[in-house]
Amino acid sequence: MAEYKLGKMETCGIVVGIVVVLATVGLLLFRMLFVNFVDNYQMGYKFDARTGEITILDEPGYYVTPPVVVKVHTVDLRPWQVCINANQRVLNCKLVQFKKDKKALELFISWHGRKDYEGGDESVGSFTDILKSYAYDGSNKIYPFLAILRDLRPEEVTEAGK
Repeated sequence: MAEYKLGKMETCGIVVGIVVVLATVGLLLFRMLFVNFVDNYQMGYKFDARTGEITILDEPGYYVTPPVVVKVHTVDLRPWQVCINANQRVLNCKLVQFKKDKKALELFISWHGRKDYEGGDESVGSFTDILKSYAYDGSNKIYPFLAILRDLRPEEVTEAGK
């Protein structure tokens, strides 16, 4: 049986291939575990589990944090159409938006807990459902985290709010 010996170029190619694969896997693991992203329409905040401190992130972008110890969460700042419906008819709609304010965010987190608050979901307990309950609160109380941009007439309602 003949013994095959690798040449210098083959050995170099194998080493370069292994280095490329390990670097790719390492970068993917780094991105998944350490890097968080806050989009331009979001307000980000991070929670440090060691101290219990919540820090508001001033700018959108990428944030590198230690995994498990620091969690980055976001709140959607886009305006949302929230409606009261009955029998497939829209009775009333408002255009609401979460205010970009540090104190308002801290109050909201203290009432609802820390997690990602993304709009668009119409299920019970979702972010838009929470905003709807404050927008239609009958006590006429002003909430520092909620801006009611305007009341919508039935003909102004889009399909997303139905």
